Amino acid sequence: MEINLQKEEFSYTYIRAIVTVAGCICERTTTPLYQLGIDLIITGLKSPQLQNFPILYPKIKV
Repeated sequence: MEINLQKEEFSYTYIRAIVTVAGCICERTTTPLYQLGIDLIITGLKSPQLQNFPILYPKIKV
């Protein structure tokens, strides 16, 4: 596996672990969103009573 691909996969895994511990959901994006510079979608669904939960669209840099 190429070193940059390894770094990218490690970054995704690390962020997913942090987001999960925080009680949120982390999803990888599909190709159309990836081409727009959106790598992940992080959603704050910790409490079902929240109507305006946060949604983040981070760009991962290696």
